[in-house]
Amino acid sequence: MDENLLRRVSASWTKSSLESIGLMLQGNPKVVITAHRSPDGDAVGSTLGLYHVLKAMGVDVVVALPDRFASFLDWMPGVQSIVFHSEKPEIVEKHLAQANVLFCLDFNSPDRAGSLADCIRQTDAKLVMIDHHRDPDAFADLMVSDPSCGSTCELICDWVLASGHWSKMSIASAQCLYTGIVTDTGSFRFPSVTAHTHEVIAGLLDLGLQHAEVHESTFDDQSLSRVQLHGFALSERLKIWDKAGVGLVALDLNDLERFEYESGDTDGLVNRILGIRGVRMAIFMRESDPGKVKMSLRSKGSLDVQALAVEHFSGGGHTNAAGGILLGMSAAAAKDKVIDVIDEMISRQL
Repeated sequence: MDENLLRRVSASWTKSSLESIGLMLQGNPKVVITAHRSPDGDAVGSTLGLYHVLKAMGVDVVVALPDRFASFLDWMPGVQSIVFHSEKPEIVEKHLAQANVLFCLDFNSPDRAGSLADCIRQTDAKLVMIDHHRDPDAFADLMVSDPSCGSTCELICDWVLASGHWSKMSIASAQCLYTGIVTDTGSFRFPSVTAHTHEVIAGLLDLGLQHAEVHESTFDDQSLSRVQLHGFALSERLKIWDKAGVGLVALDLNDLERFEYESGDTDGLVNRILGIRGVRMAIFMRESDPGKVKMSLRSKGSLDVQALAVEHFSGGGHTNAAGGILLGMSAAAAKDKVIDVIDEMISRQL
């Protein structure tokens, strides 16, 4: 990659932050990489992308995640090496107890790591947070935070380049990092995409990355039941506020069971809502357990769904992409609450 790109990497990668990680990686440390619960493409891509680079550098490194991710990411190189706290808690906790350095990727608060939150708070390891979400908690020894960046994977690419390790970037790491970038930027359509984003992709392509293969593996391997679930959601569970440009889909456990739901089957559904003509804000709700409803929010332009998620849904994220959660209520009650919030929001704007 053209070394001139060094001048355009995230401003969060200061000389001091690069030197700090360099020092942490000296002396054959035990390194663990983790990400947030219910890992998405950026979380899995950044952890595995960094894993492959560190392995190529000779670092003793393990990826330990709170729980499983959607099956459409199972193709990614290195997946078989990941250990999951939800499946092998003793092994994961042992790795964290022995770690000298813990990379926390794609989350800005220990709470976002689900079952690993307490382990992160209690570890004696040096903590490195690399993330692009707004309003991070000050929980790490080194915090590299850039909310203007479209993905954590782009920040990892910047570190590899700026730290002088681009020669360690393999096709496997390039595939993982490209996956995170393309999924978290909505296939490069979100406002967070910059010229530098495309320059990073060009660098990955120069390595020999076959981007069409990544797209096919990630987006073109859907089960029939997943396609049918999306069709049902949009035809039977969609509510539109026409004048306000708001769309809402809410699915309960019965809906999911009807279509043999598997983890990740509803990924992308919120973007389908946002793609409807006239819709400027989309909300997708899914009952994950009795009394627990997860939410995804997306918007266009300056409409700030992050503020909405923080104020009403114990969530956070970015201006145009955020998440939230509602606890202690049924799916029906959660839907009613969201409708009330939207109605109130609309009334204030009128």
